[in-house]
Amino acid sequence: MIRALFLVFAVFSLQACVSVRSSHGYVLERDQTELTAEIGLDSKESILAKYGEPSMIGTFDDNAWYYLNSLDTTRAFFNAKTKRRFIVGFRFDEEGVVTEKLTFDLSDSNNMKMVSRETPTRGKELNFWEQLLGNVGQLPAGIGQEQTPGQ
Repeated sequence: MIRALFLVFAVFSLQACVSVRSSHGYVLERDQTELTAEIGLDSKESILAKYGEPSMIGTFDDNAWYYLNSLDTTRAFFNAKTKRRFIVGFRFDEEGVVTEKLTFDLSDSNNMKMVSRETPTRGKELNFWEQLLGNVGQLPAGIGQEQTPGQ
């Protein structure tokens, strides 16, 4: 009996070690190996027809479109790790014709540490009783105000 319980426990414990893979962004079709564009021939319309809406459009330049894909894996309770990432960018001229194709992968990225600072809010300064009883004795909005005819 103890062996059976130990075996069941071991099987359930091993399930927590299963790796979970998740893909985000643009996913290549089965017959695609990469995103391509003919410089000087393709336009915004032809790129939209081939690949659909871009993952991102340039913040300061509407003529820069980016298609992003990343594959992340995680195991149990550990942080996710990015295994593969590619970004393909297309730049367009004022007429909407492709002028440049840019490609980036995981090796082009930088590891950035996120800032953990928080903006303090008023609710954090009050204790439990002040938050609970803070509105006791105050009238609801609109009560106690003199109303004029026609309002």
